[in-house]
Amino acid sequence: MKIPGLSARLRTRDAARRDGRRRRRHIRERRLGVLAREATAPPAPPCWRAGRGGRLLAVLWGAHFLWFVAGPAVGRNAGNSFGDWIFLGWATLVAMWMTCRTGMWRVCAGRSGVWITRFRTVMFLPWEEISRVDMRRDGLLEFFAGPRQVLAGLYAPARLTRMFGRPDAGQRTADVLTVMARHPHLRPETDPDRRLSGPPFAVWSPLALCALALAALVF
Repeated sequence: MKIPGLSARLRTRDAARRDGRRRRRHIRERRLGVLAREATAPPAPPCWRAGRGGRLLAVLWGAHFLWFVAGPAVGRNAGNSFGDWIFLGWATLVAMWMTCRTGMWRVCAGRSGVWITRFRTVMFLPWEEISRVDMRRDGLLEFFAGPRQVLAGLYAPARLTRMFGRPDAGQRTADVLTVMARHPHLRPETDPDRRLSGPPFAVWSPLALCALALAALVF
């Protein structure tokens, strides 16, 4: 059954979306061109990491999990099976990963490429594989590296920054990384050392066990 005028409205909406995406790409390409002409190579490898808002959100998330999930679960599972404790430990590790992902993420750019802190390792993406970096609506940076897309970082979404009149730091980071990928002379002269790129999140896994021990003592 066809609804009169529905197909025409859908085609009009799809055309408007395509025009909007084309217009946003054109505006960004102009912005990237201006940035490439005005920018200079940084004297040291730049590193982007979670700001105060991200760290505060991570602390609140960790406290919420400890107080409302881990604590009551420890009290209920005190006499239960070993499998229940295994599941609780797994849930604690997931919560720890989310806490680190929110408040301890790090992206470093060097002469050879980009280092991204992940759970088990620090991922390296060479510049030759990166075509562009986009800022997604959810605040994540999306690296287009050949056939794969790698997610990193966590900024405030663009709508939220516009609502509070704050600069769009995530889009600025994506633009800088895209310009570095396209123009080798705008890349830093050296690569970051291990201290700057940081360890993977798994290094902080013992904190999850400490959280369970603390919950056992408190509750």
